[in-house]
Amino acid sequence: MSVMSVMSQRHLAFLAVPTAGFFATPFLPFVNTTRLWLGLPAVLVWSVVWTVGTTVALAWYEARAPHPEDAQDAQDAEEGAAA
Repeated sequence: MSVMSVMSQRHLAFLAVPTAGFFATPFLPFVNTTRLWLGLPAVLVWSVVWTVGTTVALAWYEARAPHPEDAQDAQDAEEGAAA
């Protein structure tokens, strides 16, 4: 197994956590109550936290994902500078 596929599996596992938390919302009894968290309905706060968590996870993934086109652009720039 290549390093690339291992990294992809790790990234997908990392992305699955906030996604699972968000989609589990209707099934969690402590979220589906009339309680207020920070003055807002619990389900709203829970959903916002997991939505922000998903956004952070996706940004983290994108920052660490390999971009072959960037390597090609750098190679083209080096060839252009050498010419």
